[in-house]
Amino acid sequence: MADFHEKPSPHYHPIGIFFHWLMALMVFAQLWWGWRTSFLMAGFEKADAYVVHAQLGAAILVVAFLRLGWRIIAPFVAPKLEAPEDLPGWQRLAAEVTHWLLYALMIALPVSGLIMIGSTAPETLERALGVTAFRDVDFTTRAQLEHFMERAHFVMIWGMIGLLALHIGAALKHHFVDRDDVLARMIPWLGRDRPAPEGSAARKANAAKAAR
Repeated sequence: MADFHEKPSPHYHPIGIFFHWLMALMVFAQLWWGWRTSFLMAGFEKADAYVVHAQLGAAILVVAFLRLGWRIIAPFVAPKLEAPEDLPGWQRLAAEVTHWLLYALMIALPVSGLIMIGSTAPETLERALGVTAFRDVDFTTRAQLEHFMERAHFVMIWGMIGLLALHIGAALKHHFVDRDDVLARMIPWLGRDRPAPEGSAARKANAAKAAR
């Protein structure tokens, strides 16, 4: 068996790239759809919109677990990907924490949303996913669930938006300010032939090679 850890990879594995951009598309679509749905008047159109919202949320939940599974097994089956040599320790930690918080929200947001829909309108969740469990829950319990999940869902939505802004901002900083290959690892066609910034570890390494 080949040792995948002998040589660092220039970019993420295609499976990882696929999951990343699929999830990004689904999350942004869901955020937009949820925002749009919130402005609809109560009625058939809004009920139909919540059916789509629930279905997309369930799809995000499935993809989140698949992506999490890939992240767990990737180190054993895919080439190793090293962080930039000059990346400060606090940035490494921040990136790791941000990624795991995003994973947590990719699971918690759909779960809270589905419970909220089921407790508010059991027939909508049944139409969307065929789930009938909330039919047997008494009205008082459903009202309490709706109250809690609605607030939790709202807080987590803004948490997701904040983390996405941080994640995107960091990626753009790496590409346009640090001029390293972090963004190119997820978008291979961006290339890796741009000059490294003055004083960076990459620039020093290139200078050392040229001096040999």
